[in-house]
Amino acid sequence: MDTLPLELHAQIFALACSDDGSTAHALALVSTYVREVAAPYRYQSLVISGMEQMSALVSRLDATPPHLRRVRNLFLSDWTRAQTKERVMRTSEDAQDRYLLEKTLALRILTLAASTLETLAVMVACPYTGPPLLGALFSTPMPRLIELTVHGFYPFPHAPRVMPRLERLHLSGNRNPHGLLELGSLDSACPSLTHLHVSGLVAATAFADELRSALLRQSPSLETSLENAAQRLSPFLASLPPLLRHITMETRPLDMPMPRRSRIQYMHAKMVDALKELQGRGDIPARVSVVEGSEDEDVYSGLHRDWQSRLTR
Repeated sequence: MDTLPLELHAQIFALACSDDGSTAHALALVSTYVREVAAPYRYQSLVISGMEQMSALVSRLDATPPHLRRVRNLFLSDWTRAQTKERVMRTSEDAQDRYLLEKTLALRILTLAASTLETLAVMVACPYTGPPLLGALFSTPMPRLIELTVHGFYPFPHAPRVMPRLERLHLSGNRNPHGLLELGSLDSACPSLTHLHVSGLVAATAFADELRSALLRQSPSLETSLENAAQRLSPFLASLPPLLRHITMETRPLDMPMPRRSRIQYMHAKMVDALKELQGRGDIPARVSVVEGSEDEDVYSGLHRDWQSRLTR
């Protein structure tokens, strides 16, 4: 150890600090020298959940010079795993104030980390704050971001070239994200996208039709009639990012009362059939995969596991 140059120590620490932040924390306790060499990687990879952890991180990042708070990989959840499993919503004034504070802290973390983030997973368990928080996320410039996962009732990415290098996008929490592919908003926000994963789909026939329309518009086998040519040029129809080659559609098991099930079951089966028809086509520009989610899935653990696995590849 003593014979290695500082530069090699720094490279070793950079590789070692690709977990949930535990390694960087441990290195800071070894010695003054190790703490100083590992300082640029102290916040390289972080797993933050719940208001207490978010508040502590905001305090630390605010007090840290920009060149030492480079967050490259972040898993961020407004609630802890235990809270997400309980799924208890409270309507008291104190609870509403807490939800607002959670949103404010999460936004502050995203703002401070935005310029250096490369992989990001954001879970918003609180339905009151999901749309505004994720809407702000999709409007925050993240020039280095390559992989993004969001869970919650999300709005659609829309701001032009906010994430110009984004290659992988996983959207979770909207049962029928009809409109995601319309008006070219996804294409405009994520022009480098190659992989799209949409999970939690239930009876989303309108979205399945939207996806089919977008794929067929880019199909080289589409008839070149005047009508179809006009459709290709229309800015109001569904479209996909030009580099998109892998699409995963993940359906969610039905969990509603029996009296409502018959109609929803029919719509759900219709959606699955439409998606599977796309899965078997060879004349569309992207490969479509259809998978079925688990009925008793722990969303927090699943998203964390997927995020962690991407760091080791």
